[in-house]
Amino acid sequence: MNQVKPVEGPEVLETREIAIAGMGCDNCVRKLERALRAKEGVKDVRVDGIAGRATVTFDRTRTSIPELHEVIAKSGYRAGAVEVAAK
Repeated sequence: MNQVKPVEGPEVLETREIAIAGMGCDNCVRKLERALRAKEGVKDVRVDGIAGRATVTFDRTRTSIPELHEVIAKSGYRAGAVEVAAK
């Protein structure tokens, strides 16, 4: 008997800037980028340690801002305000 795979809908990508507190060095930036990239649904990540911001592009059908905040917290940092990223 053949199994039918469920059809996945189209990706719904959003890009948001998330304020991050607690980063002190380039290793912090790399650590947080790795953690966010590993989250299912995350397509692109750019962390700016000097500005204290992460720009994250993600599929909102597979993850959410609260889940991204959780990844940030588990990495040892504090997530703050979220804004729509400038294009």
